[in-house]
Formats: sequence, structure tokens, C-alpha cells
Amino acid sequence: MKRSSLLLLAFSLSIMIIVSCKTVGRIAAKYWLNREIKEFVSNCENKAGIVVGKDNAHKYCDCAVDVVAEQYHNYQDAKNISLIELLDFVNRCK
Repeated sequence: MKRSSLLLLAFSLSIMIIVSCKTVGRIAAKYWLNREIKEFVSNCENKAGIVVGKDNAHKYCDCAVDVVAEQYHNYQDAKNISLIELLDFVNRCK
């Protein structure tokens, strides 16, 4: 009985961790807050969507956030990158 309760608890915790937040385990999460990651992806999608299309923008920006955070550990610096620079990061994710 005790073992099954322990397994159920371990399974529940595993599911909660996996489902709770996609940013867990990201490179960007080492440097930026979750709200900063979400803000970057949203802004990236708005800007890159013009060039790569709305359908592809989320996929590319979801990847680009890690690439950008690796280069710009400070989120405030990353917010000031140009559209050209952003598209360069997005292209690395293709």
C-alpha cells in the first residue's frame, strides 16, 4: 500500500512538472524570468510573423528565445535588438 502511494505521488509530480511550464529546462530560463521569456516570444512572433508567416513564427521564436538568451544574458539588452538581428537568430532555428 505504501509503495503504490509513493508511486502515485511520484507520477503525479512528474506530470505536474511536465505540464506546468514549457520554459522549464530551457536555456533562456537560466538567465531570464518566465515572464520575460513569454514576452520575448510574443514580441518575436509579432515581428518575425511578417517575414516567416504567422504559422512559422511561433516555432522559430520558441527556438530563438534560447539562442538569444545565450548571447544576451540580460533581458533588457535583448529587448533592444534590431529586427535584422532578430531575424538572424530566427534563421538559425530553421
